[in-house]
Amino acid sequence: MHDLSILLAVSDPALRERLAELLRVDGYGVRAVPVGLDVPAAQTEIPHDLVLLSDDLPDTDVLDLTKSVRHRDPGLPVIVLAGEPNIQHAVEAMKRGANNYLALAGPGDDLRTAVASALEAKLEIRHEVERRKAHRLVSFEDLESLDLIDEILGRHGYDASRLVGILQDIQKELRYLTQDSLRHVAGRLGVPLPRVYSVATFYKAFSLKPRGRHTVSVCLGTACHVKGGVGILEKLERELGIKTGEMTFDERFSLESVRCVGCCGLAPVVVADEDFHGRVTQDRVPAILKGYE
Repeated sequence: MHDLSILLAVSDPALRERLAELLRVDGYGVRAVPVGLDVPAAQTEIPHDLVLLSDDLPDTDVLDLTKSVRHRDPGLPVIVLAGEPNIQHAVEAMKRGANNYLALAGPGDDLRTAVASALEAKLEIRHEVERRKAHRLVSFEDLESLDLIDEILGRHGYDASRLVGILQDIQKELRYLTQDSLRHVAGRLGVPLPRVYSVATFYKAFSLKPRGRHTVSVCLGTACHVKGGVGILEKLERELGIKTGEMTFDERFSLESVRCVGCCGLAPVVVADEDFHGRVTQDRVPAILKGYE
């Protein structure tokens, strides 16, 4: 049995109960609420480990609700369930902080896999934060970069509530988040380093190692793997002349594989920078790369 709980917000009573029972069978504690307005209050009253939000909630914009939930707790996984999935809605959901995007009435195995993956990632981050906290795996190196970080912090008014935006600007300038930058941000904002590190490792857009000017990510989640994701990754390795996890010699591209980008209904998926390419084939790979100079 899991010692983990899920907050489920689905309007349709029959579907809500079916999904709740499906997750309870896997050992999760499930609390169901019928409307989106109840979600923030329910999460504040009893913190849960993951939130499931459907786009059929009355008087509720599921994208705004996703953003609100993640703003309150950046480390809380959110999965959006869509009645009629489409690529534009999926991309916007990811931008608002969703960890996955699934068909509301889709196969139960997809939901179970997505939930397990999101919770596993959350627990891994929690363990890594504690490990680094215990061993103090941080050092200062680049004073010039720290001056640049101070400029960025100043533009954000040294406001700890804007931590995600601050880290985005730092990565845009440095291409990745150094250990020095995370420690410096924590000290300047007066927030615990584990919190900063947790945010930096939670969002897929952040990297703790050097990246090229463009990052190409291949989804190898269950749906993408089944539909040819491995072959697409191998094709990219051949085209770029590098292995997964490496950067090209000209620093133009970094290549990585990811567990899931949250667009299972559009598998296989490749993400180049912030652009989502759905239903990709190996033949399309050269054309995709050509669009990023």
